[in-house]
Amino acid sequence: MNGEMYQICMLVNAARTAMAKEKEFAYSCDRYVNSIKFRFIPRQIFFGSRSREVYSPREWYENCIREGVDDMKFLAPLQVSDKALLGFSNVSRSCMVAFHKDGQVTYWIAAWDFDKVLKKWNVEYQEYKWDNPPSEKPRFQDNTAELADILLKIGEFAERIECGNFGNIFRSARDILNGKKEIPHRYDNGSPISLPDVPEGNKRMFHAASMADVFGAMGSWNDSPPYYAHQKGLDEAYDRLSNELLKQIRLAVLFAVNED
Repeated sequence: MNGEMYQICMLVNAARTAMAKEKEFAYSCDRYVNSIKFRFIPRQIFFGSRSREVYSPREWYENCIREGVDDMKFLAPLQVSDKALLGFSNVSRSCMVAFHKDGQVTYWIAAWDFDKVLKKWNVEYQEYKWDNPPSEKPRFQDNTAELADILLKIGEFAERIECGNFGNIFRSARDILNGKKEIPHRYDNGSPISLPDVPEGNKRMFHAASMADVFGAMGSWNDSPPYYAHQKGLDEAYDRLSNELLKQIRLAVLFAVNED
């Protein structure tokens, strides 16, 4: 999964868990993050307006609570214009939506900047007011069956165009989704796997969707597979299956993070 989307998912989950279960806000930055800053919308005061910046997720959460936020959601588009760009920064178009007790709705968008010296990322979130938000909070449906179906179909397609490595990824993701395999504790590189604090079925959806999110640049599903599909005259099938996979991945993450 794109690191930007993953961070937003984990922040939203940490906030929602703390709000709903009256637990401590628990979030740890990933090792590839150097700094994280949150810029709130300027607030009106007696002599004008005052802007605020905080420099840790905990401070951000505490300020959100003081501002009257009582729920949050993760949002992301179901399709993108160029899936090859998903391997780069600042293209995921994900956001955190904050619902306030007074009816106000705001959203947070991140900008990622790479520090070439430290080899880590500096992340800055900016809050915006959502003018004319929907009257109801967004709700998402369990799409386990649809995700399993596209994983089966695109896995078979990957084998057909002789991309067996991707076929193995899609098959493993489907097995975890369906409970045939357990979620591992670590990635292949040894890094621990951290998942949202959600019910077990949601965890399976989240991890399966993360595994199957193979879109990006060099070495991704957008690299050699389109060429192999073209050689076999399967361009249309590649595009159709890839679009459906991305859609079902996004729907699965939206459900896993936003619905208990």
